[in-house]
Amino acid sequence: MASIPDQTLAAMRTVARLAQQPDLRAQSFGAVHLVMTMRLRAIFERAERDPIAELSARLCSVPAAIAALELCDQVCAVWPEAFALHRPCCVKLSPDEHTLAQMARCARGGDRAGFSAVLDGFVRIGRHDSLFDATVRALALVPINIPRG
Repeated sequence: MASIPDQTLAAMRTVARLAQQPDLRAQSFGAVHLVMTMRLRAIFERAERDPIAELSARLCSVPAAIAALELCDQVCAVWPEAFALHRPCCVKLSPDEHTLAQMARCARGGDRAGFSAVLDGFVRIGRHDSLFDATVRALALVPINIPRG
């Protein structure tokens, strides 16, 4: 029986990982806000409206909304293809949204190496540091707890 080459096994694991749809509710609070910002940004873009007011209310902060949108803009600019999103009501994550959540997890923990590992082979390495810095900045401004009114 012939063994499967390592490169093929790695590709098979990547495809299997992409086929899974992790649950949004299992992500950190900051990651949820970044994913929802990306989803809402797409809706507002399609409606030709500025999302700042809605996101500012949702995040209880204009600077947090601006930082989150700046991160989204930067992600969309460097992503190798269109960023795949689910609707805001969906509790499952697309592979791209899951990558964003993993970026948030690594950035929150100050793990630059882990952050680069998440993006390795997907986004050019020269763009990892600026994405890391933008993710850290956005997460620093997104409130950990949002009071209910």
